[in-house]
Amino acid sequence: MNILAPDRLRRHAVLTAALVALGATAAHAAPFLYNPGELVLTLRQSGNASDLVVNLGTAASFSTLAPGTTLPISNLNTDLLNATFPSLNSLSIVVAGANRPPLVEAFPIQTLWVTAPRLAPDEPAAIWLRKGQSVQGNAGSQIDAIGKTAASYSSLTPAGPANTATAVAIPLTSPFTLGPVLGASSDFVGNFQGSVAQLTPEDFDSDPANVVRTDLIELLPGSTAAGTINKPGRLLGTFEFKPDGTLTFTAGAPSIPQPQISGITREGDASRITFATVTGATYRLRSTGAAGLTSPVATWDTGTTVAGTGSPATLQDSNASDVRFYAVEIVR
Repeated sequence: MNILAPDRLRRHAVLTAALVALGATAAHAAPFLYNPGELVLTLRQSGNASDLVVNLGTAASFSTLAPGTTLPISNLNTDLLNATFPSLNSLSIVVAGANRPPLVEAFPIQTLWVTAPRLAPDEPAAIWLRKGQSVQGNAGSQIDAIGKTAASYSSLTPAGPANTATAVAIPLTSPFTLGPVLGASSDFVGNFQGSVAQLTPEDFDSDPANVVRTDLIELLPGSTAAGTINKPGRLLGTFEFKPDGTLTFTAGAPSIPQPQISGITREGDASRITFATVTGATYRLRSTGAAGLTSPVATWDTGTTVAGTGSPATLQDSNASDVRFYAVEIVR
């Protein structure tokens, strides 16, 4: 017979209690993992009982993909997707990330990554504009709260198919619901310049050939000194969602045609140069006198910039010289 001395018995009881407590902690450990600088996919549906949050990985990994690369989003599990939503009709799709402390050193603090919804699958979205660090910080705090809220809910919920390291379904009845973070208009409670949600059509499930696409925009904080306030962000690529629940990301911005000058007018010392633009590109004027024609355009004098809108734009040069040559280049 194995008899424990009283002091050893007490230690055994304490050890047993500790193991029981550890077991309880493990059963409710937070399986959903999130860190600032990671992209978080949020799927919501009006009237549905739960929202679904999926960690897509670091924003840096999307930012550095070679153009044309297509990446299947395997963290979005179709079984969990179909278990969370009765259909994929009228589904709100949001992808967002923010560079908040602890920072990803490759990007400035308050860099944002957000989706820009498309009006039609083959029509590129309007590019979000870069704002100052403090303005982007307001939106960034809300974006960061999505991942932290999901992790908090996960930490208090047993692990299972709806609560994993990469995805968690959050009931709307939970105090960790995401409505107060995203806001009714999906603009992070008014802290962002517009709605970042892409909606699937009401009949999305009716045809397997249906597709929705939403563009991912990188917004480095702008500054007045650098002239980057309210300049378009960088288009990283496009998410594509299908009725079978698959989500892919294709990197690379659409090709931007070389700008063609359509007209030059002069009044006094001011020349006005007009040219065609495309949405998402930024254009800059370069100019030179006759002596500069033997030099590369990249060495010509630089002028002001303008964001493309899809309509003709005009840039102005003030110079008293009788002979002046112009070129318009794409900055981004």
